[in-house]
Amino acid sequence: MNPAYAEEPPVAVRRIRPAAAPAASAAPADGAPARMLLLHGLAGGVSVWEGLGALTDPAWELWAADLPWNGFALPGWWGRPPAHWVERAVAAVPGGPDVIVGHSFGANALLAWLAKTETEAETETEAEAETETEAEPGKGAGEPARRPAGAVLVSPFYRPREGDFDWATLSYYVNQFDRMLEEGLRVGAGDRLPSELRHQMALKVRDCVGPYGWLSFFTTYLDTPRLPVEDLRTPFLIVAGERDEAAPAAEAERLARALPHADLRVLTGAGHFPMVERAAEFSDAVGGFLGRVRDAARPAGPRAPGPRTTATRCPRPGDPPSLDGVHLMTAAVEPTLTKALLADTTTVRLRPRYEGSNICTWIGFKHVNYLVEEAVLIHFAHCGMPARLLYEEYGLGLDVVGLDSRILHAFHLDDEAEAEVVPDTSPDGDTLGFKVTLRVDRDGSTLKAVTSKVRVSLRADTYLGLPTEIPGELARFTVGRLGAHQRAAAAAAPAAEAAPVAGGDEAAVLAALTEGRNAHAWKWNISYPSCHFTERLQMDGYLRLMEEAKDRFVRDRGISIKTLLDERQWIPVVPHSAIDIVDEALMEEDLYTVYTVEEIYKNFTYTSRMDCYVVRDGRLALTATGRIVHGYALIENRRDWHLVPFDRRVLDALGGKPDGS
Repeated sequence: MNPAYAEEPPVAVRRIRPAAAPAASAAPADGAPARMLLLHGLAGGVSVWEGLGALTDPAWELWAADLPWNGFALPGWWGRPPAHWVERAVAAVPGGPDVIVGHSFGANALLAWLAKTETEAETETEAEAETETEAEPGKGAGEPARRPAGAVLVSPFYRPREGDFDWATLSYYVNQFDRMLEEGLRVGAGDRLPSELRHQMALKVRDCVGPYGWLSFFTTYLDTPRLPVEDLRTPFLIVAGERDEAAPAAEAERLARALPHADLRVLTGAGHFPMVERAAEFSDAVGGFLGRVRDAARPAGPRAPGPRTTATRCPRPGDPPSLDGVHLMTAAVEPTLTKALLADTTTVRLRPRYEGSNICTWIGFKHVNYLVEEAVLIHFAHCGMPARLLYEEYGLGLDVVGLDSRILHAFHLDDEAEAEVVPDTSPDGDTLGFKVTLRVDRDGSTLKAVTSKVRVSLRADTYLGLPTEIPGELARFTVGRLGAHQRAAAAAAPAAEAAPVAGGDEAAVLAALTEGRNAHAWKWNISYPSCHFTERLQMDGYLRLMEEAKDRFVRDRGISIKTLLDERQWIPVVPHSAIDIVDEALMEEDLYTVYTVEEIYKNFTYTSRMDCYVVRDGRLALTATGRIVHGYALIENRRDWHLVPFDRRVLDALGGKPDGS
């Protein structure tokens, strides 16, 4: 406890609805009503449960706790673990609650308390079995610790592994905290509060919670992988909103699968407050759960294990609602894993890496594309499907297979970009599509600096054996080999089948690939730093190849990047680049890369094509194809540059006359 506070903050528990007289057949043996205790989330309050009283089974008595992490955030509460305050609330309910309902942070505090209570109960039971000692006053010998007959977790936070947390997670929950608080105000007040006033109120609430209050929340979240959830015997109902941006529904699903006795309901269209946004559906779900625990409202001991239930992801027509032989309580007609991924917009702030600043303080096109890729990866993580989880849990590698980016304004070292990711998957598409926009603040205004179209495939891992389970929702975007969606693109590539690859004569292959073309080609053995998922070349590797291809071409034509820098202070600039992966290239395969200048536009820009091949079965197979637009700019000073037209020497070199001057 924080020594600055001599007394603990209060926990106020009050009855908000008495129970109606239960039917004789439903009445407990001691005549007392079944009691439900409601726990609110961080910066919440009792009012969040207002709609529940009119809809819940009247035979239940409702009690609500006003916890010290409420909207006023009483000072010092963070000095104790959240489970401590749940214990105090439980103790304040006469006779103890039979079912406890926790929302958001309150749900996680409840989960931590149940884990602590069950662990202590098991320890006591084991100790009493080993030593026959006199029972403590007020407790019968060998009587297990009192615990509720059931628990309802609403919008809980949960990640099963410590490695599921990274710096992007921390950044998101710090920078989006006020937005989460504002969402609570919006749901509670509806349209009564103007958006600007609502935002200012959210900032006030954020400041009231303070860094220590936020840290208590995030520490509780970080501790979820350490909770022994697989050992908990309490029956659970988990309720989540499919559009929850704070606690994604996918996390609720993983928690339901980890608990031995858990039902899951994902409410379509709901966000972080399903008990308010979908009150009737929420009450129906809770009512069904209460019916199942009514007979055990006053258990004398541990509840016998029952069937584990969870929500199906995407049942096939005519299939019974089951998964691996396990009964599925609710068949979610709408997808729960991909709903946010396909519908929600993610906004995040990013900085280009120091490595990308090669000339003065300007960031090269490759690292601009890295920002685009990072934004998409964060979108997956925020929607509950980070790349690591997809691979480790489902055996799916997240592969960017299409990247088409236009750079409208240059990025500088230390620029901070606002990256917006908007889903753009066609209804019948077999790849996940996204539109990414990068904006940057410059001279008092916000500029749209980059627009990009990204396509993603989920590649089933075969290196370590086939995945045991792939969710039905993801099957549409899952491939056994990259490029199946883009085979037609191969037809647009220059024919390479005639290349004499038999015998492995490198010079002959390179000559065949460049014959009759304004091109430069070379062979490269694919190294592991350019690969991912243990075996294949990734999009980042092709971006590096595209950058190197430009460098090799102009060096071969006598106008190397350093030559034009030293002689004229000219630098290459890229307004547009695009790459499509049409097949797989594997680690330590020989990759033949061909860079061809196709068009010079008004002596200001030129378009080049990059094609990449590997040798398979004695023939060249195209693995990737792309285009890039280049121009040249004159460095004016350490901050500024401007585009310049090509002179005769550059035109001749780009046009296939390396000795032109």
